[in-house]
Amino acid sequence: MRLTKFQKVRTLVQVALALALSVALAACGEDEKQANEAAEWMKSYSKINPPNEEWIATNVAVDDKGQVVMDVLVPDPGQVDMIKSRTRVEQFHIVRMACPPMTAEVWSILSDDQVLWVNLLEKSQGGLYKQVIGASCRR
Repeated sequence: MRLTKFQKVRTLVQVALALALSVALAACGEDEKQANEAAEWMKSYSKINPPNEEWIATNVAVDDKGQVVMDVLVPDPGQVDMIKSRTRVEQFHIVRMACPPMTAEVWSILSDDQVLWVNLLEKSQGGLYKQVIGASCRR
C-alpha cells in the first residue's frame, strides 16, 4: 500500500509535532528541576544569611508559574509602616534588600528566564501573614 502525498505530509507533520512536544516537555522538566534546586539553595542560604538583621525568611517554595518565591516576615510594625509610606519604586528597592547578592550560587542554578520573587509580609492582628509588597530580584 502506497501513501498518498497528503498522507506523507500529514505523517511528517505529526512526527514533527511529537518531536517539538517532547523537546518542550523536557525543557519544562529541566526548568522545574532548576527551580526546585534553587528553592532548596535559598532555604539553606536564608538560614545562614537572614535577609536582614530583623527580617525572617518564613518560606521558600516554587509557585505554579515556576518562580522561586521567598516569603520574608518584617516583624517590626514600625518598619512595616515605614515601608508602606514609601513610593512604589522605593518599596521595590526595599524588597530587593532581601535578595541574595549577584555573586550568589542561586543565579547560576536558575536559567536566565527564571524568576526569584520576594514577598515582604507583616503579621496581621489575627496572627496571619499579609503581604506588604513583593518584587523580583534583579540579576
